[in-house]
Amino acid sequence: MAKAQRVTYFKAHLNDRPGELLNVLKELKAKNVSLSGVWGFATAPGKAELYVVAKNPDKLRKVWQDAGILAEEKTAFMVKGADRTGALLPSLEALSNAGINIVTTDAIAVSGQFGSYIWVNDVDVSKAAEALGAK
Repeated sequence: MAKAQRVTYFKAHLNDRPGELLNVLKELKAKNVSLSGVWGFATAPGKAELYVVAKNPDKLRKVWQDAGILAEEKTAFMVKGADRTGALLPSLEALSNAGINIVTTDAIAVSGQFGSYIWVNDVDVSKAAEALGAK
């Protein structure tokens, strides 16, 4: 099975307009906040949500709290390993066998490696960590 680890993700509410994501990410760069994952979604006319996983969660938490845009902080799982056909299946099977429903997932493969983020319901985080062998 691929290597899995718990990660903290953060959510911010943004205005859905050109340059909004750019401005938030420029501010994170200015504050030297490195990210390992970024997702943005329009949620309603004029509204959007931004989700990020920071390499240093404490640093991001402070920056977003100071900016007044931190809306949520929760746990997800990052799964990574060698890119091969079916590489994510053992992790998905482990969650299924543990009776855990996946709320959201994504995956990407680059340069012979794959990475995936998996979100589960809050009540299932500990059980999912055990099933995935995550720290």
